[in-house]
Amino acid sequence: MNYKLIALDLDGTLKTSQNTISEKTREVLIQCQELGIKVVLASGRPTPGLRHEALALELEKYEGYLLSFNGAKVNDYKTGEIIYEKALTVSQAKEMIQRAKEYRLAAMSYLDQDLISDQADNSYVIGEAKLNDMGLRQIDDLTAFIDFPVNKVLLAADPDYVASVLDEFKAPYDGQLSIYRSAPFYIEIMAQNIDKAASLDCLVKHLGIKKEEVIAFGDGYNDLSMVEYAGVGVAMGNAVEGVKEKADKVTLSNDEDGIAYMLSQLIDGVEL
Repeated sequence: MNYKLIALDLDGTLKTSQNTISEKTREVLIQCQELGIKVVLASGRPTPGLRHEALALELEKYEGYLLSFNGAKVNDYKTGEIIYEKALTVSQAKEMIQRAKEYRLAAMSYLDQDLISDQADNSYVIGEAKLNDMGLRQIDDLTAFIDFPVNKVLLAADPDYVASVLDEFKAPYDGQLSIYRSAPFYIEIMAQNIDKAASLDCLVKHLGIKKEEVIAFGDGYNDLSMVEYAGVGVAMGNAVEGVKEKADKVTLSNDEDGIAYMLSQLIDGVEL
């Protein structure tokens, strides 16, 4: 098969447990791009949170793509062109932020290169800003401040508390919004029917290629749709069992250069 696109989850997949891209994996992905294969970083992170990985993989030179917010936005890294975007409306975002206050959850969202929150001193808010290397802006009244559509509202609290309130919090919005627990301490809120596969399909059609020509790597439940969609869906050795069960192939773990190993097996001309 002449593969034309490689979609990569970041955390637990492209990145090691030390939060780095190994040199071997980086070199193999450069080899793939030299062969004309497009690379897509597909993550739940906000778009600015992907820039270090995009630089490391030279996506500007090779004209790669960013699929951020779990698929709520897809853009051409070099030109900035938005290929696909689906945002929460202003009223939806405001309602979620107000509901967060009622449930004593820290709320945050994104504006340009900054994370915005009315609880900028909250440890989970600080952690999200650091993870994505974003600025952090304290907003006195976040509900009033949001007068523009946003790709995601992120809520945070201690894991036990998040687990105890999640079902009740999201119950009224079934079929209206995508609300789920990501990290144990986070609740992610996005527009309905946002997932990596749907957004990847838009990109595939934009590029005029076939899904059979796509290889996708992932480790978590938010990668499942993408792994199932791709011509070759690959679960990392450290992936959750549900992803391994649905994947076409299971490779080595993210700490064992699982991406590099599998690509060397699938693509002629790629060597470890």
